[in-house]
Amino acid sequence: MVTFDRERVEDRAIDLLTELSLSDYEARTLVGLLRLGRGSAREVSDVVEVPRSRVYDAVESLHEMGLVDIRYGTPKEFIPVSRETTIRKFEVKYEDLTEELSTTLERLLPTELRTEQIGVWTVTGSDNVSRRIVEFVNDAQEEVVLMSKEALLTEEIVDALSRAEERGIDIYLAGINGEIQDIDAVLPDSTVIEALWSWSGSHISRLLLVNDEVTLVSVDRTRPDQKPVEVAIWGRGTKNNLVVVLRTIFAVQFGEDREEFDDGSAGFETSNDRDTDEESTHSE
Repeated sequence: MVTFDRERVEDRAIDLLTELSLSDYEARTLVGLLRLGRGSAREVSDVVEVPRSRVYDAVESLHEMGLVDIRYGTPKEFIPVSRETTIRKFEVKYEDLTEELSTTLERLLPTELRTEQIGVWTVTGSDNVSRRIVEFVNDAQEEVVLMSKEALLTEEIVDALSRAEERGIDIYLAGINGEIQDIDAVLPDSTVIEALWSWSGSHISRLLLVNDEVTLVSVDRTRPDQKPVEVAIWGRGTKNNLVVVLRTIFAVQFGEDREEFDDGSAGFETSNDRDTDEESTHSE
């Protein structure tokens, strides 16, 4: 008799295999063979919910994938490849697919990238916000200023900041009410700055400014189910309203005398600056 824990493990294995593109019958057949070690179609059908006739079809597909070997006889017997080989098969498959996707997406990029992004764009969910921050930090050429709750300073973001430091990018970090304690040990060449204001009770989660031309602001928003979700807006371009506001705030914080704010060259967008064929706010 199969224990409840064993059933849960098998069900989870089937779910993962189907997520990795196997059909339900293929996943169940493979799990059945892994449970048996080797077996015939009848034996597999007895331990997993797959009709015997469909076991043969599933095994043929799995055999073509290199996941199952067949011993021809009466009856036929099937044996799965090792766990290590199974994992490696999927790693190679998705590595190849990912590389092809990367090449294909590169060919889809516009021939002339636009550095100015009209209006602001939204990102929802902390993981998605973090990925966007990593993307912006990876593209940094001069300077990164980041204010963040310590809990949101993920390993991926720290790694991106470390790589930026190695490229010679100036890194400025601030926590919320002094939360970031050991940043010197993680990013020894960064500059830890004081927060612009007391964040106690604030809904703001992160502020980012990269190269004085890309900025992101996120807040915690409570959904109808009372679960908070992080929502961010970001903008790009020296004349983007959000960029201008955040750049001004940080300039004041650092006591910088930036001439562009005096001569108006970095002023706000006006309706004449905008492409009337584009919307000013988009969702991601």
